[in-house]
Amino acid sequence: MKSPATRTCLGCRQARSKADLVRLARTASGIVIADGGPRPSAGRGAYVCPELECLERGLSPGRLGHAFRKPSQAAPDLIADVRVHAAARRDADVAPGRAPLCEVGARVSDDDDIEVIPLRV
Repeated sequence: MKSPATRTCLGCRQARSKADLVRLARTASGIVIADGGPRPSAGRGAYVCPELECLERGLSPGRLGHAFRKPSQAAPDLIADVRVHAAARRDADVAPGRAPLCEVGARVSDDDDIEVIPLRV
């Protein structure tokens, strides 16, 4: 079985699942934005946890410049954008009909109840 992809957070330097982090991308002008679209931007990316402490530490010009290997500056509203992208992805992961970390044979119904589905043997 293949292990989940891991990336290192710019703020806390902890290796975490790629799904738990938000990808950052650098524009040609050197501004760093949250890259939360369905198709990530091409090129070098960096990842950060959506926790405020990680964002404050990881979005410093020194850490961004090191991660992107070029002078980089955080967009003015980058912290808010990262938090919005993380919340949107978290809400999408708990959509009706599927739930993260559920056992095989269970699903989340529209009213957030876990429904166990009998497995055929």
